[in-house]
Amino acid sequence: MAKLRLLIADDSSDFRRNVRAMLADERNFDIIAIARDGFEALEMARKLQPDVAVLDLHMPGMNGLETVQALARVSPRTRCLIMSVDHAYGRIDAAREAGALEYLVKPFSVEEFIASVQRAAAVTPRYTTDQLRNEPPLNQSLVLTMLKTGRMDDEAARAYLEYIHHPNAQPETLARLAEIFCARREWKHLRHICERMEAVEAEQ
Repeated sequence: MAKLRLLIADDSSDFRRNVRAMLADERNFDIIAIARDGFEALEMARKLQPDVAVLDLHMPGMNGLETVQALARVSPRTRCLIMSVDHAYGRIDAAREAGALEYLVKPFSVEEFIASVQRAAAVTPRYTTDQLRNEPPLNQSLVLTMLKTGRMDDEAARAYLEYIHHPNAQPETLARLAEIFCARREWKHLRHICERMEAVEAEQ
């Protein structure tokens, strides 16, 4: 049986270290990426297309729920889990509405973690990459509205980041977003836009 390829995202260095130790002896799991926040998780998921993403609910910049929603666009076959010390029913419902398949309450045992990941992995993905390529970005109108008003705040940046990872992002809009991320001095996002633009030109 092929190993399940995992992406872990948590802003706690202690947790990131502990989860590696937790799964060190597990032969059916392969941690292919560990992210410090939602933005890093998106970049890694886009490149690596993990089977399962385990995301902390409370992360700076882009929280776990926002990351789950964005991951559906950049890595549609990735199943998502949310983990948190918060066990309120409202949080659990919000996680499910965002698209998370499991909700793990910290602290949890190795057995609980493994069972939750396996349950999520058994669920058929909602989209395939080919299906996604036939759809326009869902947030396209929102992004255009934000650009018209010149927004460069963190909320706008999250919408822009989701947009630039979509296969059908428009070159003209990507060029305008490149100016935004340049002004924000977020070079890794600017680099990704440049890569997308080069790929578009190569196809023409």
